[in-house]
Amino acid sequence: MLLNKFYILVFLVFTNLVGFAQLDGDKQEDKWMEDNIFLDGEVTNYYTGKSIPGVTITASVNGSVTAKGTSDSKGEYKTVLEYDKTYTITFSKAGYINKTITMNTSGVPDLKRQKVPDMGAEITLFKPNDCIDASILDAPIGRAIYYPKKNVMDWDMDYSMPRLEKLNRRLDKCAKEAQKAKEEEEQKERDYNSAMKEANKAFAKEEWEDAVEAYKRAIELFDDRPEPKGKLKLIETELAKKAEAEKQRAEEKSRAEAEAIAKSEAEAAAKKAEEERLAKEKAAEEKAREEEARALANMVEEEKAKAIAEKEVQKRAEAESKALADKIAAKKREVKEREAKELAAKLAKKAEEERAVNQVVLQEKKEEVIIQVAQQEEQKKLKETIENKEETPKENIKNSSTIKFKKKKKTRHLYKKPNKHKKGKGPQPKKRIVF
Repeated sequence: MLLNKFYILVFLVFTNLVGFAQLDGDKQEDKWMEDNIFLDGEVTNYYTGKSIPGVTITASVNGSVTAKGTSDSKGEYKTVLEYDKTYTITFSKAGYINKTITMNTSGVPDLKRQKVPDMGAEITLFKPNDCIDASILDAPIGRAIYYPKKNVMDWDMDYSMPRLEKLNRRLDKCAKEAQKAKEEEEQKERDYNSAMKEANKAFAKEEWEDAVEAYKRAIELFDDRPEPKGKLKLIETELAKKAEAEKQRAEEKSRAEAEAIAKSEAEAAAKKAEEERLAKEKAAEEKAREEEARALANMVEEEKAKAIAEKEVQKRAEAESKALADKIAAKKREVKEREAKELAAKLAKKAEEERAVNQVVLQEKKEEVIIQVAQQEEQKKLKETIENKEETPKENIKNSSTIKFKKKKKTRHLYKKPNKHKKGKGPQPKKRIVF
């Protein structure tokens, strides 16, 4: 089954001599009618199948280089191999692991050389990695020899097949491991990005514990990345500042509490002293009030007794004064009555004398009063006229200084091309394989 699988890679095609990169040394165009073997093919990437240009191809016999060149822009090459020689052909390019094949053209009879088909080989290269040991390709990967019964140059499957299977198994395993590693790396990258996103979000909110935990997860995933380490340093600085601030606040609080206790104790002592002082003062005041009340009571009693005595004296004095006054009043009444009679007589006489005189004076006074009333009326009118002239008009309320108004805000398989022609034989097949 493995042999059948391998022969899927081996197939016959026809080819011409156009479009391949010719190695130096003998050219196929010049060796068209001579006895020789033409070798051509393509160099591709093992994993992608894309052609690799610029691959150095060296053909040597017993250590001496017979032909050398590079693959063209399509990764293609061609060269001429002579009979009765063993060629070692090496394919190399910087960044890739070299591959070597051998071509033993010995043992072909002279009469059969023109009928031996040409050869083709696609060489796949791959880049070195930790998965595969490059020493696996120190020996040639493939070997071609002459088979007399079929009169063909063909690949020695007993030699090439085990090597190809071993290499391909290893490369396929490496590819799976690489894919798995890639997927793991991608998942790791996603986990890292998720952790960083979570950490940065917590960092922005100053949720330091959540941020530290998320940054540590990111560092466990990629220890070589500086961002989470830098953020952790910033958090450490912030936490140190916060701890210092908390320490200062605690010290300030302790100080304030101690001061408050001391103040409270001082106030309590002062209050107690004040209460004691007030109590003493109150007691003294009570005592003074009691003494004052007693003194006042005594004084009241004394004043009451004195008032009673004075009232008795006053009553007696009043009685005596009244008696004397009544006596004097009686005497005065007598005198007044006598004087009143005498005065009445005089007044009657005088009234009679004055009545005549008063008639004349009364008439004169009446005329003077009329003149004074007329003068007063005239002065009143003059005064009203002057006041009307001097009176100023009232100012409009808007002009008043006391009123304020408010203001109004391709496929991997090679294509078929014709090969060399022989009279009556038709086109000869070419053996081709992928290494």
